[in-house]
Amino acid sequence: MIEEALCRSLETVYNGRIENVLAALRGMGPRYYFRLNGFGRTRDVIVKGMRSSGLDVGLHTTIHDAAYLPVTETPLPPEGISVQADRFAAEAVMHGAHLYAPGVKNCKGLRTGMKATVEDRNGTPVGSGVARQGETSILTYHRGIAVETLNSRYRLPPLRETLWYNEGLIHLQSLPSMVTCHLLDPKPGEVVLDLNCSPAGKMSYLCQLADGKANVIGFDRNERKIEKAREHLERLHCKNYQLIAHDSRYAHLDYTLRADKVLVDPPCSGLGVMPKLSIEATMEEVGNLAAYQRQFLRSAASIVKKGGTIVYSVCTITRQECEDMVKFAEDELGLVEVPADPVISAVAGSSGQGQRFDPELDGAGYFIAKFARP
Repeated sequence: MIEEALCRSLETVYNGRIENVLAALRGMGPRYYFRLNGFGRTRDVIVKGMRSSGLDVGLHTTIHDAAYLPVTETPLPPEGISVQADRFAAEAVMHGAHLYAPGVKNCKGLRTGMKATVEDRNGTPVGSGVARQGETSILTYHRGIAVETLNSRYRLPPLRETLWYNEGLIHLQSLPSMVTCHLLDPKPGEVVLDLNCSPAGKMSYLCQLADGKANVIGFDRNERKIEKAREHLERLHCKNYQLIAHDSRYAHLDYTLRADKVLVDPPCSGLGVMPKLSIEATMEEVGNLAAYQRQFLRSAASIVKKGGTIVYSVCTITRQECEDMVKFAEDELGLVEVPADPVISAVAGSSGQGQRFDPELDGAGYFIAKFARP
């Protein structure tokens, strides 16, 4: 179910296609993307190794670091003990991730070695496998793999558990997220800010695109998030980066930074993340998030140099967090929207210059806008 007010708002975006869009959000697109990391072996060597292990890896024709696996939906007959996962864990299991103990809501009677079916709170099967811990261990210690996923609703290997991932040769990153970094287009010698950096998927790619020769600075609001970002940056062999634990809404007031380019990728309602087992956001939450996002954009507009670039991105589909944010940036911050090239999405933003990735047409819900500081 989706809140009626939110559904009406989304109908104004999708012009009679809302049912198709909502249906698309419950599934996955035909491709599951990940990034080839240029700080490790060459792209061709990574792809060759993955293909030789039996993975049907494809490459995007425009975003050359973007690789993908084909996605197919498979039936999941229930087997063994039922294990209930929270929504986020269940959505991850749907596309091949293992179920970790913090995501378990109920596992009554589960013992190590038992077969188990992972379900969401509504009883929808999302994956099945073998228990690596019993009920007592899972609910007492809340860490480690609870159920090793052997079959998932969408047949994908657990790439996060592979040597390629652990050695920093690949990073799990959506295609729109990679496009966002290409739009910012970091160059050697530039000062590049990521105001919402954790867990550093985009920040690490900004380092990669500048060949480790840009000064990339990442902000996030607490040390826990900063350490998560550092973990990925180190795994991906990034160079010339700096991490700052600080609320970047006030970075323009508390620091004397001046940046050539700024990425604003703030917290959002996440409605474009797929697959989605349920939509729990409300219009009130969307409004609160939009107000929050405007604060980050205001900070970016104060930090970026004259003639500099700001890229705004969100993994959601509401007008309030997307096109309305462009209007705010132009009308109140004095920024100028410019073409967001290269164009990969099927649909432009309402201005014709941004990119709106469409869940039905692109297999992802996402919005990107690019601005110049006059």
